[in-house]
Parts: sequence; C-alpha cells; structure tokens
Amino acid sequence: MEHYEDDPHQLLDRVPMLKAARDRQLDRSQLQDELDISRATAYRRTSTLVEDGLLDQQPAGYQTTGAGCAVIDAVEQFERSLAAIDRLEPLLAQLSAPELTRNIHLFADANLHVATPQNPNAPLEPWMEHFEEFDHSRSFVVAGCPRKVTEQGIKHAQNGVDFEAICTPLALQADQNASEEAFETIASADAPSLYTHSELPFTMGIIDDVVIIGGFDSDTSLPVASLTTENLEAREWATDLYRRFKRDAEELDLAEMETSLQ
Repeated sequence: MEHYEDDPHQLLDRVPMLKAARDRQLDRSQLQDELDISRATAYRRTSTLVEDGLLDQQPAGYQTTGAGCAVIDAVEQFERSLAAIDRLEPLLAQLSAPELTRNIHLFADANLHVATPQNPNAPLEPWMEHFEEFDHSRSFVVAGCPRKVTEQGIKHAQNGVDFEAICTPLALQADQNASEEAFETIASADAPSLYTHSELPFTMGIIDDVVIIGGFDSDTSLPVASLTTENLEAREWATDLYRRFKRDAEELDLAEMETSLQ
C-alpha cells in the first residue's frame, strides 16, 4: 500500500469496492453494476486492490481481505471522528486533551448541551438530572463544583449515599473557598470517597450508564458545553480512563489539607 501514503484519497475512493466485497464474492461485472462504475474503472480498481493485498481474487469473484477490512474500519472511524468534531465544536473549543480528541469517534452520536443567554445552565442540567439519584457515580472534577451540584453532593453525604470523585487541588481549593462548611460536610462524611490528582484531563462523570464530559470557560469557570452518551464503547473508554487516573490519585486527607493551608 506504499503508493497510497502520498495520496490517501485514492484509497478512500476504493473503500466502496472493499465494502461491497466484504462479506461476499463478486465478479467484475457485479462490482461494476453495484457501484455504478465503468468497466475500465472496475478492471483498474480490482487489479490495484488485489496487488495491494486488499482484495483476494477467487474463482467466484473478488472478496475483501483482512487488510481490506481493516481499511474499511479505519475509514469508518475517520468518518465518525469528522462527524463528532463537527457536532461537538462548542465543547472542543474548550477541551483539547488528547485523551478525548484521539477518541472523539466514540462520541459521534452524543447529545450536546450548550449554554445560551436564555439558559446558561444548560450544560449542568445533565449532571443534575443524573447525579440526583444513581446506583454508581464516579467523576473527575477539574474546577470547582457549581453550587447546585455541591448542594446535591451535601444531600448525598448527609444521607450516606456513596459516590467517588477525583479532584484537582485547584478544584478542592475553589470548593473550600466557595463554602468551607459545604466542603467539610462532604469531605468529612463517611460515604463519599474523595481523591486528589493534579493532572486530570477534563471534568467527566460516569453515572450509572451515562458518560458526561464538561467544558468550562478557563477565565470564568462558567459552563460552556457538555456532552452525554450511553454508548457502550464510550463508557468502557471512560471507565478505563478513570481507573488509570485513580491508580495515581491520593485519597483526600482533610486534616492534612487544612494543615497545609494554615
């Protein structure tokens, strides 16, 4: 496939033929009719794809090889990535973490929630909806929690509801500055499990089957956009990401934190 490296568009043009012959054998005339191409084009493309190891020529016709199937999958992922980039532009304007951008194809069908003058809290509404009642909740907190989320966290802490959160030191400090009483209520409760990590990539929640990722204005910390998805692959990716950062996180020690601030 070396000659495709300088002009990958040639390979993209040949993907429809690879798809047509992925699960069946088709001769040149069938490919010509199905793809609405000329006889010369069908001859040229089948010959090239066989030479490149992407099609296998058999007595009954041509069939896509394993390498050809890999090309199809790569192109389909590329197309999903482009669709996700287009739909999620308001969120990606705030987030450039490679952990997300390299896996953006997982969010092609995600729901987007964008702040507007009429509803500036639109990105927070999914958090409130899913954080109100759940069986299992884990989250990254990069900046301070919005007031409404904190209020719900206090209720959970007082009622013995278990949830996990990994927070950056900046987020912990912001929450304590916003309300020391609220911070201590959550941090000193037995049920919530709180950890700290200085290099979280973005704000994220995995609440039951839903993944939520939020983008906040870097100057005001106000919510700009968030996405939600129940896509299984996205949830597996988010779970693996959470576990990776939790391995390097430290359990929050309230007494130690208070001492360091004195």
